[in-house]
Amino acid sequence: MSKTKKEKLDDVLSGLMQVGQIKACGIVSKEGLLINSRTPPDVDARIFSALCSTIMGAAEAASGQMNTGSVNEISVKTQKGTIVLIPAGEKAILTSLTEIEAQLGLILFEMESRASQVDNILKEM
Repeated sequence: MSKTKKEKLDDVLSGLMQVGQIKACGIVSKEGLLINSRTPPDVDARIFSALCSTIMGAAEAASGQMNTGSVNEISVKTQKGTIVLIPAGEKAILTSLTEIEAQLGLILFEMESRASQVDNILKEM
């Protein structure tokens, strides 16, 4: 029996969490709607989704104004970790919230391959 889209997206997020050093991750529509997430109880996934969409929209607007091409990744370093956003195709954003001392190179590498998986899953009929 083949898996549903939700199950496939669950698998992508579970795999991303196994990289380690990631406190939360999610798949958000460009409009800010939560598609799927793995978040701790103290994080409101819907608010996180809306904020990630806003950050991506602002970055894309700035990039367009400055003629620098499309946005490949965004990282926001905070006191308690780093918020990382990567486009997952035309319609979605893959997000993660990392630990303070996380190895961002490894996390970005993993997120890039998983973002293309998300794009492929969302394109399926």
